[in-house]
Amino acid sequence: MTLVPSKDITAKVSSVLGREVKSYGKQFLFDGCDQTCWNSDEGTPQWVMVQFAKPVPVTKFEIQFQGGFAAKSICLQRTSTDSGVTKLETIKTYYPEDVNSIQSFPIPDTPLLTDNLKFLFPEGTDMFGRMIVYKLNLYQDL
Repeated sequence: MTLVPSKDITAKVSSVLGREVKSYGKQFLFDGCDQTCWNSDEGTPQWVMVQFAKPVPVTKFEIQFQGGFAAKSICLQRTSTDSGVTKLETIKTYYPEDVNSIQSFPIPDTPLLTDNLKFLFPEGTDMFGRMIVYKLNLYQDL
């Protein structure tokens, strides 16, 4: 199992705190630095959409929240196209702890060969719905 290289990932996020992309943008999810983070603005739901350069056999993900600004649940989804119709498929819902440490979650029926994933955070532990994520690591089988 190896880390999916950040150069192979394109991300979109629901919001950035105060639109300060240079300080709190999506680029910090995959930079490997403990001092940087993605910080969402207020409101629910929040989400991170990940697009891979080519289909990747994803086996697990790791996420590190800031305690007090964590998701109460993570709904892992992906989009697929069947007969020209695009649909959103829920893979699994996870329940992370409200802690600062890295948390690891296996993806069922792995490896899941996909070119996209959506991490939906319907509700957070912060009363205003803000999320702070220091790391989002995606692992693949090679």
